[in-house]
Amino acid sequence: MSSQVVILVEASGGCSRIITREGTYLVSSNLSQLEEQLPVALFCRVHRSYIVALESITSVTENSVKVLDREIPLSRTYAEQLFSRLLIIF
Repeated sequence: MSSQVVILVEASGGCSRIITREGTYLVSSNLSQLEEQLPVALFCRVHRSYIVALESITSVTENSVKVLDREIPLSRTYAEQLFSRLLIIF
């Protein structure tokens, strides 16, 4: 699966749910394993349970990001990294 179609990766127990433009896929890899495989320039971990494609973010607040009309929690641990990455993009 091409990383260009991935919008969001969500932890789901010991597995991960990959949400793409074409559909949703459940894979046996955990979030950390997938994070290592995704291009750093295109994706950012925003919470212990979520990785998002930077180009798919439609809005950001102090404690959440919006992707596909879903509010994804933004943890303090990852917020600074996300904000600095978004400043580089915009």
